[in-house]
Amino acid sequence: MTKSENAWEDNVWDYIKENPLLLGLPLSQHKGVDLLSALRDVHEAIKVDPKAAQLLLTLLANVLVASVQGDGDEIVEEVLIQDAMLEFDEKLKGILDEGH
Repeated sequence: MTKSENAWEDNVWDYIKENPLLLGLPLSQHKGVDLLSALRDVHEAIKVDPKAAQLLLTLLANVLVASVQGDGDEIVEEVLIQDAMLEFDEKLKGILDEGH
């Protein structure tokens, strides 16, 4: 991305995908979030599943608020557990659907 390129164009999302960790925010002493990649995830989800995008955006806001309040580690752990459970549910559904 050069200074002359328009940041409002969709290519900013490609640039963020190709260059992760451009803007990391600390959530606690041991955890952080790649803010631009998280926003890109929301942008991509909007195209496929607006409800999922809304959930991602809400989770991101919760993580940021919790980090400001000093609860970054706890909320990140909860989000990771929630993500693992969703991934497990999707894999289980895939296994069960193989027979049909």
